[in-house]
Order: sequence, then C-alpha cells, then structure tokens
Amino acid sequence: NVHKHATVSNYEKQIIKLRSEFEKGEAVRQGLEYELAVARKGAHLKVCTAEEELSEAKNKLVELQGRFQRSKDGIKAKSLSNELQNMCKKLRDVEVEHSGCNEVLRCQANELKCSTEREKKLKKELEAAAVRTKKLEESIEAERATHLASNFTSEIIQLRIRELEEAVHVEKDRREGALSDLEMIKKEFKGLEYAYEREKHNAQENLEKLNVLERECISTNNQMKEVIEEKKKVIIDLSARLRDAEKSCRELQSELAMAKKHQVFLTETYENNMRELELLLDSFAMSGQRTAGTCEDKDKPLSSSVVATLRCTLTAYQNKLEDTSNEMTKELDVSEEKMCALRHDLKEAQDTVADANKELNHLHAKCADRETLIETLKMELQDVQQCWEKEQIRATESENEIQKLTRAYQKDMEEKLTFLHSLYQHLIAGCVLIKQPEGILDRFSWSELCVVLQENVDALISDLNRANEKISHLEYVCKNKSNTMKELQQSQEDAFNKMAEQMKAQASCWQNEKKYLEQQYSGLLGEVYARAQEYQEAAEKNKEKIYVLEKSQEKLALESISVKKMLTQFQKEHSSLLAACALLAGALYPLYGRLCAMSSQRDLLQDQVNIYELVNWKIRTLVHALSYDKENNQDEAKLKKRKFQGLIYIFRRAVIAILAAKRLQVLAQSSSSLFTWTNGLKKGIGIPVCVGESKGKRNLSKEELECVEALSWFASSNLLAAIISSVTELQDVVNKPGTKSWLSGRLLVSAARNSFSKLMEKLNVIMEAVPLDHSKYSTCLEKDSLVQSLAHGLNKINTQALEAGLCDRVSSMKNIESLQKQIFEFTQRLHTAEVERRSLRLQLTEFKSNFSEMKKEADKAQSLQEQLNMLKEKLITQERFESVFEELNNALHREHQAQLLLNEQAQHLQELNNKLELQSSEEADKTQVLSESVKVRQLLL
Repeated sequence: NVHKHATVSNYEKQIIKLRSEFEKGEAVRQGLEYELAVARKGAHLKVCTAEEELSEAKNKLVELQGRFQRSKDGIKAKSLSNELQNMCKKLRDVEVEHSGCNEVLRCQANELKCSTEREKKLKKELEAAAVRTKKLEESIEAERATHLASNFTSEIIQLRIRELEEAVHVEKDRREGALSDLEMIKKEFKGLEYAYEREKHNAQENLEKLNVLERECISTNNQMKEVIEEKKKVIIDLSARLRDAEKSCRELQSELAMAKKHQVFLTETYENNMRELELLLDSFAMSGQRTAGTCEDKDKPLSSSVVATLRCTLTAYQNKLEDTSNEMTKELDVSEEKMCALRHDLKEAQDTVADANKELNHLHAKCADRETLIETLKMELQDVQQCWEKEQIRATESENEIQKLTRAYQKDMEEKLTFLHSLYQHLIAGCVLIKQPEGILDRFSWSELCVVLQENVDALISDLNRANEKISHLEYVCKNKSNTMKELQQSQEDAFNKMAEQMKAQASCWQNEKKYLEQQYSGLLGEVYARAQEYQEAAEKNKEKIYVLEKSQEKLALESISVKKMLTQFQKEHSSLLAACALLAGALYPLYGRLCAMSSQRDLLQDQVNIYELVNWKIRTLVHALSYDKENNQDEAKLKKRKFQGLIYIFRRAVIAILAAKRLQVLAQSSSSLFTWTNGLKKGIGIPVCVGESKGKRNLSKEELECVEALSWFASSNLLAAIISSVTELQDVVNKPGTKSWLSGRLLVSAARNSFSKLMEKLNVIMEAVPLDHSKYSTCLEKDSLVQSLAHGLNKINTQALEAGLCDRVSSMKNIESLQKQIFEFTQRLHTAEVERRSLRLQLTEFKSNFSEMKKEADKAQSLQEQLNMLKEKLITQERFESVFEELNNALHREHQAQLLLNEQAQHLQELNNKLELQSSEEADKTQVLSESVKVRQLLL
C-alpha cells in the first residue's frame, strides 16, 4: 500500500509538472502571437511608407518629364529623354521587384496563417490531451477510492500513464516542430526585412540620381538661356549689318539709274520672258479660263495679264487640291478615330479578360487550398472519432473489470471477516471447534494458516493486556465518578423539589389557560361551521362551472380534430406547392439564363448590324460624293422615276406603320401581363409575369380590372387543385421511407417528370388567355401571309430600281465596285497631276537659270557703276554734269521700277515653288493613304 501511495504521489507530481509546462507553453505561444502581430503591423507600415515613397518618386518623375518637354534644346532634350527612359525602366524594374516582394509577403502571410492554423490545431490537441488527463485523473481517483490494494488496477494505471507520457512526448515534439516553424518564419521575415531595406536603399539611390538629373536639367536650361542670349546678340549684330547692306543697296540703286543701255536690254528680255510665260499659261490653263483671259486682258499690259492668268490657274489647282486633301483628311481622321476606339475597346476587353482570368485562377487556388484543408480536417476528425471510440471501449472494459474486481474483493473481505469473527468468538469462549475447511480456508495451506493464526493470537493477547490496563484505569475512574454521582444526586434532589413547586404553580396557570382556550375553541367552531356552509355553496357553483367547462372541452376537442385535419391538408398542400415551386424554379432559372445569353448575343449581333449599316452608309456617301458630277448630268426622266418610286416606298412605310400599330393594339388588348421583372445588373432583360383566368369585365376600368384579375389569380382554387392533383405522384414517392437508394432515385426522377408534364398541361388549360408566340411565327412563315406578300413586293420594287439605275438601294458589293472604279479614276487623275507637276518643275528650273543670267547682268551693272565713278572724276563742266545727272536720275528711276518688278516676280516664283513642293508632298501622302485604303478595302472584301 505504501508503495502504491508513493507511485500515485509521483504520478500526481508528474501531472502537476506537465500542467506547469503546458501553462508555460501557452504563455510562450501568446508571446509569439503578440510578436507576430507586431511584426505584421511593422511590415504593413513599411510597405505603406515604401508605396508613398514610390508615389512621390513617380510624381517627381512626372514633373521632370514636364520640365524636359518644355526645354528647347533638341539634342540635349533627346539625351535627357533617353536618360529618363532608362530611369523609368529602372523604376519599372523596382516596381516589379516591389510587386514580387509584395507577392512574397502575401505568400509569407499565407504561411503565417497556415502556422496559426497549425497552432490552433495544436491547441485543440493539447486541450483534448488536457481533457484526457482530467478524465484519467478522475479515473485514477475513482480507482484510488475503490481499490487501493489491487495490483491489476495499478498496472492499468501504469499503462495509461505511459500512454499519457507518450502523448505528452508527442505533444512536446509537435510543440518543438511549431517552435521550429516559427523560427523559420522569423528567419524568412528577417530576409524580407533585409530585401525591403535593400529596396529602400535602391529607392534612395534612384532619388539621388533624380536630384542629380534635376540639377543637370537646371544647368542645361541655364546654358540654353546663355546660348539664346548669345544668339540674340548675334541677331542684333546681323540686323545692324543688314541696315548697312540696305543703305549700300540704296546707293547702288541710285547709281544703277545711269545704265540706260542695260535697262533697254533688260526690258527686251523681260518682254520675251513674259511672252514665254503667256505661252506656258495658255498651254497649262483650264478649259474654262482660256477664252476669258484672252478677251478680258487685251486692254491691260502683258505683265499684269500674265500674272493674273498665273494666279487664276494656280488658285484653281490649289482649290481643287485643297478640296480633295480636306475630304481625304476628314475620311482619314474618321477612320483613325474608329480604329483608335476599336483598339481602346479591344485593350479594355483584354484587360478585363486578363483580370477575370487572374481572379479565376486566384479563386481556383483558394478553392483548392480550402478543399485540401477540409480533407485534412475531415481525416483528423475521423482519426479523433476513432480514437474517442477506442477510448470509450477501453473505458467500458476498464469499468467492467473494476466492477468485477470490487465484487471479488468484497467477497474476499466478507469471508475473511467471518473467519476472523469466528476465531475471535472461539478465543473469547476459550474452546476451539474444529470444522471442515469451507470457503476461503480451502485456498490456503496449513503453514499459511498457522502464521495467520499466530499473528491473530499475538494481536489478541496484546489486546487483552491493553484491555486489563484499561479496566484498572476505568475502575479508578468509576470510583471518582461514583463520588461525583452522589454529589450530583443530592443537587438533583434539591433541584427536583424546586421543580415540583414550580410545576404546581404552572398547573394552576395551565388550568386557567385551558378554560380560556375552550371558550375560544367553541367560538372558532361556530365560525368554522358557517364557513363550511359557504364552501358547500361555492362547491356546488364550481360543479356547475365544471359541467359547462366539460361541454366546452368537448366542443374544443371536436374543433381540434377538425383543425388537425385542416393541418394535415395544409401540410399536404404546402408540400405539393413546394414541390411544384421547385420544379417551376428549376425550369424557370435555366430559361432565364438562356434568355440572358440570347439577349447578350442579340446585343452583339445588333452592334455588328449597326457597324455593318454604318460602313454601308459611309460607302454610299463616298460613292455619292465621288459620283456627284455624274448624278448632276442625269435626265429628268430618271428623277421622275425616282420620285414615283419614292412615293411607293412612302406608301409602303405608311402601310407597315398602320399594320404595326394595329398589331400593338391587338397585343395590348389581349395581353394579361401583370408586371415585368428586370434584373438591376442585367439591364434590358426582363421576365413578364402574366395572370391566368382573365375574364373580360367591360364595366371596370383597366387598372381596376388588372387588380381584380390579380387578386382572383393569387387566390385561385382551380390553380391550387391543379397543382395538388399534378404533384400527387411525386409526393407519394417523396413520402416513402426508403428514398435514398438508386432505384428510388430513378423512381423520383420519373415521378418528377410525370408530375411536371401534368402540371404544364393543366397550366396550359388554365392560362389559355396568355398568348404564346410560336403561332405568330408559324403564321408569319406561311405562303399567303401578309409578311410574305410585303416582302415579295419589296423585292419587285428593288429589282425595278436596280434596272432603272437608281443608287439609293444598291447592294454593298456594287457600291464597293463603284468605289473601286472611282478610286482607280482618282489615281489616274493624280498621275496626270504628277506629270503636270514635273513639267512645272522643269519650267521653274528654266526660270531659275534666267534669274541667274539676270544676276550676272547686275554684276555687269556694278562694273558700269565703277566706270561711272571714273567718269565722274574725269567730268569738268557743270552744265554737262547737270544734264548727265538728270539722265542718270531718269535711268535710275526706270531701273528701280524694273528691279521692283523683278523682285515681285522672284517672290511669286518662290511662292509657286513652295506651293508646288507642298502639293507634291500632299499628293504623295494622298497616294500612300489611298493605296493603304485600297489595300484595306481589298482585305475587307
């Protein structure tokens, strides 16, 4: 027993130690959770600061780009833009790294979540272990209280404690694993912090580089300002030089007036040039301008007439080219806008598809993770349930064994006690009766019995000696007590005498009180009799009330029976209505999904039809614009035919509008729709809700009639009877007890199909007023229908219009063919214009050669001026000087006029050259655009 107590105390100590370790582990776990929360907050704050720094860097970059765009120096601006692009690439790389770090942080957050979930699982396992330890402690205490002496129970306890120790070791291993996981997570988090600091350092370096670039930009701007100031100074110097040159030119012009012979030669050459220009203009002039120029310019001089004709021809060509270029630029702008819009829509659609794919992948990953977690949890639950069942079985087995052991122990104790009691009695009596060994004596040997009896005899002898000592002591005590008893008897006799006297006085008092109480009792009896009579009357009244209540109870019982019947009926109706609603909902929602899909397809087809019509309209407008000259030359007979056929089309439109209005009126009269439900997210898709059993009441208004029909339909007994009768077969199958087998599932499906067909047939009978659309389509597709006759007439009119040559209703293929022809003609015209442009360039080269000859003559005039200076030195007489001076003045005046004319002609020639170059560039661009448009049209075809 002492050994067992020691082992139990050791086990209790071990359990206390385990509890303390468990509490320490919980404290450590809480500390780790707090550190994790702090680390998460710090990481979030660092990420936010990094994002703010990146946004600031982006803003600074935007400002720098704006500054660089404003800079005027081209070469340095290009270099700076290249550096900025490099910086943008670096920043994009930094952003990519940052996004990668964010993804790593997300992954680590997910791992932290997994670790927290593992910790929660460990907590649950520890709690289960604690519960198991508590249960084991309770079982140990029960075993300790019931049988401390049994070795079997101690062995069971040892086995269970071993299992507990193994479980505790397993839990310690798991805790160590969790701690190692936490250390790994801390290391990874430190790595993340290191990467984040590295990114922060890179961002700081980028900011420093940006500051350096800003400084370089400021320095370049200052350099540019200095260069601009230097250029301004150079421009001022050049303007001063120009003024000096103008002064010298004026002096030269005053001196050139002296050269009369040279002036005559220049006038002759000028007249020859003007005649050549006239010939050229006559050869290149428009057909409508030749006669006008010849008849109007006879009174004017040659130069003004030539310039006027030149201006007219050039303005005509310029106007034509400008009109064609404007038309082509407009068409190109429209096509570019469309292409941009289509590209933008495509990009948005691709972005939305990519985002949707990303979200789908993310959701699939989440679902897969959740499914794996659920499967692991299910497996753990199954393991826990199996362990719990095994432990329950073990507990029941141990309880049965404990009960068996307690019974055996009680029997042993009873037999031993009977044997010892008999021995004790024999020893006290002093005689030993030898009996046959019975019960427990058969189990022991003679030596064991002798030892046991010797021990018992020694114990009894010692007990006898103690009893003798106690007897002597008790005799002494009895003597003392007898003396005290005598003293107490005397004191008691004195007290009894006093008590007798007090009792006599109390008896007299009691007699007086008895008389008084008898009087009160008689009065109370009278009151009791009176109350008894009142209670009898009340009881009779209560009997009558009870009789009335019994009758009402019978009525209520009958009502409860009827209510139960109604309840059963309502339950049947409820179940049948629920089944019908389930069938109708299962039929309605896929139809609604198909309707949504059809509506989306309809929208897509409508968009394509709109685009097709828009393209056809643009093609028609192009054809009309290009074939405008031909249409102006048509005959009046064709215009009359068009007017006549336009009247036919107007008549047909009026007929179709009247038919549509009549059909709408008939539909409005025959419609029994209560309302149409539309989904807020899917606009334009609605489900009409109709009302059956609509009886036409002419006396009521439309709103009152709709209200009355809705109320009668919502409370329709025919509808309820039809639903209940059609769903009876399905209800019978559902209410069967064994509906979970494979055969019963097939029966349920067939019953549902039959009940749904019955329900639809009965609804078809009830809702005869609601029109279905398939009959309309069948009537529209008949041969003798109105739609077919109208279509036949439209085809006839269209064929007549095509035979007559009207282009209002020409097919798209024919429009494209005419467009191709007109584009081909336009390219031919452009080719001819290019040929004319080349001939004009050749003429310009001739004009330039003439102009160079005139410059040579100007050089000769300078040499003559020098000779004149020499002559001035040689002249002596004043009269001759004055006459020469007057002649020179006249010659200078004439030369000045000739020089002005030459300058005007040179300016006109330069303007013509510039315009021709612009026209050539525009024509080249137009040819490229037309070739691209022709290629696009060919691709479309």
